[in-house]
Amino acid sequence: MLFQDGADNSLILIIGIIIGTIIVTLVMYLVIKAIESEHKASDKKFMILLLAFITVLLLPIVAGAIGMVLSALGDILVELRNLIDGGGRNFLVQLTAIIYFLMLLCLMKFLIDIKWESALWASLITLFIMYIIYTLIPELYIIVRFG
Repeated sequence: MLFQDGADNSLILIIGIIIGTIIVTLVMYLVIKAIESEHKASDKKFMILLLAFITVLLLPIVAGAIGMVLSALGDILVELRNLIDGGGRNFLVQLTAIIYFLMLLCLMKFLIDIKWESALWASLITLFIMYIIYTLIPELYIIVRFG
């Protein structure tokens, strides 16, 4: 069923998810190895792989849904502001990236079982490197984001 009609799109999507997961797994492994310890990174290889898969596949979907809710709420607030003086803009939707970071931070803390300080830096560096990778290979971002 998956490979019917849109076989090319489905195959590209699966390949994109696999490539994204591999890259994010390597990034997370190296970051945790550098920040926490080589022993912790080696012991938690499977959890790092699972977290990378969640980061590539599930977190964008959840963050997108949260972004849609924030956008709708922000549009309502903008319309209220427009009733007063006609000048308003929806800034609420920009919280989506922060919420994505906080979800990654909590998942990293509890799945990898590292200190909050280490989880904070590991999450921040992981996102930074992911955005660098998406800048260098924008097709990967489009594939992974189902677009």
